Amino acid sequence: MKKTILACDLDNTLIYSYKHRTPDDVCVELLEGQEQSFITAKTLVQLRQLSENIQLVPVTTRSQAQYLRLVWPSGIPELAVTTNGGLLLCAGEPDVVWRAKSLKLAAEFRPALHKLAEQLDVAQLFHHRMVDEIYLYVVCDDGAAADKCMADFAEFTLKSGLQVCRGGRKVYFLPPNINKGVAVQRLRSMFPNSRLVAAGDSELDLPMLEEADIALLPNAELAAQLQNPHKYVCPRSEHFAEFVLAMAADNA
Repeated sequence: MKKTILACDLDNTLIYSYKHRTPDDVCVELLEGQEQSFITAKTLVQLRQLSENIQLVPVTTRSQAQYLRLVWPSGIPELAVTTNGGLLLCAGEPDVVWRAKSLKLAAEFRPALHKLAEQLDVAQLFHHRMVDEIYLYVVCDDGAAADKCMADFAEFTLKSGLQVCRGGRKVYFLPPNINKGVAVQRLRSMFPNSRLVAAGDSELDLPMLEEADIALLPNAELAAQLQNPHKYVCPRSEHFAEFVLAMAADNA
């Protein structure tokens, strides 16, 4: 039987913030003692019932430290990809070979990232952070401010070759070979002849969804940006995480 790799985004795909919790939800993340992220009770049951033929691999833009804040009631996944593809964690520890290759891929663009950070420091308009020395993101007040940030640094990103992507009120500046699509290509080399099911909710997930044998999305708007014909959109009546896990089980 062919092994199925479920490459799954985390925030707003498998888990979601306290702002959207319901009474029966299960907390999976604490931040400074406060409940931060949740899954549904049904999602927890589905995770525990995943067949041995399905390997869940979280693929997240979170940093290593942010990922390690998560508590998995169903047991920590053996593998996880963090830092938008930059790091592979094996039982919570970085794979040194994967990290070395990612740093090599990002090396050409690191001076531009540091220069961008300096310009942001001078502007004092945006909160920003360098993640694991691989990419930089900016937190803006709202979507309009994020659009302005992208416009303000459009010339810089064009000249530097950095990729820029907006996710909500965050703007990400990334080396072009550090993305979830490249990450799942690297995962495939670890699991030859496996089936890749991928799920994600944002533009940052599109490179991964393009690489998938089966792509799972939360809405038609994001699906319209995807060229991969093997895509399925979550019905409005269903919870996206529950839909993802059910589809993975059906296609294992």
